[in-house]
Amino acid sequence: MKEAFTQIKEAAATLNNWELKSQIETQQTTYEYMLQYMAMGTQDPQREAIYNQLLCKGYELADKTYFLKEWDKAYGYFADTFRKFAQTPPHSFKELDFMLEAAKRTFDMSQVNKEEVQRIHSYTLHEHTIDELFNKIWVSTQWSEEDYQEARELLFSPSMAANDKAVMISAVTLNLLQLFDSRKFLLLLIAYQQTKEPTVTQRALTGIALAAYFQADRINLYPELVSALKLMEDDPAALKQLHDIQIIFLLSRETEKIDKKMKEEIIPQMMRNPNLKNPESKIIEIEDIEDLNPEWQKDLEQINSHIRELGELQLEGADTYMTAFSQLKTFPFFQEAAHWFYLFSMKVPDLYQIYKDKAFDEKSLLGMVVNSQMFCDSDKYSFCLAMQSLPADQQTFMRSKLNGEDSIFNDLKISENPTEQKINYIQRQYIHNLYRFYKLWKFKQEMQDIFRKKLDFWNNPLLRPLILKGTYHGQIADYLFSKGYMQEAAELYESLAQQNPANAETWQKLGFAYQKSKLYDKAVKAYLQADTINPNHLWTLKHLAQCHKLSGDYSQAAFCFQKVLEFDPDNLHILMQTGQCLAALKNYPEAIKVFYKVEFLETHPEKARRAIGWCYFMSGKYEEAIRMYDKLLALENPQANDWLNSGHVYLAMGNIPQALTHYRKAETACKSDEEFISQFLADKDALTAQGLSESQVYLMADILRQK
Repeated sequence: MKEAFTQIKEAAATLNNWELKSQIETQQTTYEYMLQYMAMGTQDPQREAIYNQLLCKGYELADKTYFLKEWDKAYGYFADTFRKFAQTPPHSFKELDFMLEAAKRTFDMSQVNKEEVQRIHSYTLHEHTIDELFNKIWVSTQWSEEDYQEARELLFSPSMAANDKAVMISAVTLNLLQLFDSRKFLLLLIAYQQTKEPTVTQRALTGIALAAYFQADRINLYPELVSALKLMEDDPAALKQLHDIQIIFLLSRETEKIDKKMKEEIIPQMMRNPNLKNPESKIIEIEDIEDLNPEWQKDLEQINSHIRELGELQLEGADTYMTAFSQLKTFPFFQEAAHWFYLFSMKVPDLYQIYKDKAFDEKSLLGMVVNSQMFCDSDKYSFCLAMQSLPADQQTFMRSKLNGEDSIFNDLKISENPTEQKINYIQRQYIHNLYRFYKLWKFKQEMQDIFRKKLDFWNNPLLRPLILKGTYHGQIADYLFSKGYMQEAAELYESLAQQNPANAETWQKLGFAYQKSKLYDKAVKAYLQADTINPNHLWTLKHLAQCHKLSGDYSQAAFCFQKVLEFDPDNLHILMQTGQCLAALKNYPEAIKVFYKVEFLETHPEKARRAIGWCYFMSGKYEEAIRMYDKLLALENPQANDWLNSGHVYLAMGNIPQALTHYRKAETACKSDEEFISQFLADKDALTAQGLSESQVYLMADILRQK
C-alpha cells in the first residue's frame, strides 16, 4: 500500500486539484503512522479495520485520480460536460429540488391562468433541470457523505416525478460503470428497497446488477454492500426480477442477429417485389402472384416465415424493433444523453410543441404506438418526432381511429400475474433504452459498450447466488441451451449435475451440450451417467453411439447402435449408422447384411446401394460391386462418386480401359480437373488395400491428367 500511495501521489501531481492532493497526503500520513506503531510493537485491536478503510480509500483516490486525468484533457460530450461543471459547478441537489418545485408551481399557475406560454416554460424549466441533474451525477467523482444525503433527500422529494427519479437512477448507473462509488451503489440499493414506482425500482435493480457485474472487485471491499446483496437471496420478488433482467440481457445478444436478418433477408425480399406490401395479410392471392411471377410466391412464403420467427422472438422479449427505429435517432432531442432515459411523455417540450393542438385517438396508429408495451420509450419518441416530417394528410390518418382490430400490435398475452408482467415490460423497455444508447447515440464511441460483454451475471461471484437460486439455475441453463450457447449451458449443467447427480435429464443435456461443442469424450461420460440412472433410454443410446462414432470408437458406436436396434429394429437412420461403423471396423460381411436390410426397407435405396457397392469392393468381391454400381449408374443423373468408385473396381480388376472410361465420366461431373484428381488420390489407401501399388495409383493419376 505504501508504494500504491506513492504512485497515486505522483499521478495526481499534474492535476490542478489541491483537494485531491490533500486527501492523498492525509491517507499516506495515516498509513505511515500505522506502520510506525506496528514497528514499535504497539497492540491495536482496530488495526485490521483501519487497514481495510485505508485500502478502500486508496482505491477511491486511485480511481478518482485516473478519472480526472482521463477526462481533463479529453474531447467529446462527456469530457466537455465534465470540464464545464469543473469550471462552473452545477446546482446542488437541494437547489435542483427547488428548481423542480418552481417548475411545478409555474405549471400549476398555467393551469389556473390557462396561459400556454407559461405552461411551455414550466415544461422547459423541468427538462433543463432534469438534464442538469443527469449530467451532474454522470460526470461526478465519488460523493461525499453530504452529497449522498442530499441526493437521497432529492430522490424522495415530492417534487420528483417518476420520470425524474428514473433518469436520476440511470445517471447513477452510468456513473458507476465508469467509476465505482460505494455511496452511489448504496443509493441504488435504497432506491430499489424504498421507492414505490416500478419504473424506478427496476432501473435501480438493473443498475445494481450491472454495477456488481462490472465492479465486483470494488464492492467486495465493502462488507456492508456485500451483506446487502446477500440479503436479496431471501427476497423471492428480487430473485424473480433479477432472473428476468438476466434473461433480457441474454436476449440482447440476439438483437444484432435480428438486425442482420432484417437488413440482409427480410427487407431485400420485400423491396424486390413492390406487390408484397403486407406479407401478414392475404390481400394478394397466391394465384394472382403465380400469374405474375412465380418467384413472388416464394418471397411471400419466406417473408411470412421470417415474420413468424420474429413474432416468436418478440414473445420472448427480444428487441425486434431496433432496425426499424435505428435511423430515427438523429433528432436534436437525442443529442442530450439524459433524453435516452426519459420515460415516454407527451409533455417533453419537443413533443408538446408539435402535438399541443393535435389531439389523437387512443385507437389511432399513433395512440397504439405510444400506449403499446412492445416499444421502448426511446422508440416512442422517435416515432412521434418522425411524424412531423409526414404530409399533413398522413399525419391526420396516423392520429385518427383505425377501423377493425383494436390493435395491430400484439402485446404479450395477459399474464396470470399482471403486476409481474408489468414489471417485466418495464425491465425490457429500460434495457432496450440502454441498448439504443450504447449502440446509436451520436457520441457512443466515448463510452465502453457494455453490450459487447457477455453479461453472464451468474459468472460473477456476487450475483451468482442470486441468479442461480433454486429453479432459476436450471432455467438459465435451459435458456442458453435453447439458444445454442452450448459452452455456457454446459458449465451450468455441470454444476446442476453436481448438486443433483441422480437427475438423468441433466446429464442428457450436459452430454448434448458437450456433443454440440465437439467435446465427444466429455459427452460420452455424461451420456454414460444418464444411461446408468435411466438405462436403455433410446435418446441417450443414440447420442452415445453418435459420440463414440464421431470420436472414432467404432466398436462402441456399433454396440450402442445395435442396442438401439433391439428396441427399434427398422429405424433406417440407425441401420445406416450401424452399417457405417461395421464397415469402418472392416467387418464388411456384417455391414453388407445391414445395408441390404436398408435397401429392402428404403423407398429410395441409393445410399444403401453405394454402401453395399463399397463394402463389396473393399471385400474383394468385384463382380458383386459392379452389379451394385451398375444399378446406380442406370439412374437418370448418376453421381460423380458412383463413376469414380466403379472406376476403382475396374482398376482393381485390371480392366484399365473400362476404369478410364468411368474415371473420365467422373471427371466430367467435377468442377475442375484438379478437384477430380484430388478425389481420386483421396482413395489411395483403399486402392492399395486391394493390391495395387502406390506407383500404380500415381501412374493412373498422371494418365488421367493427360487429355
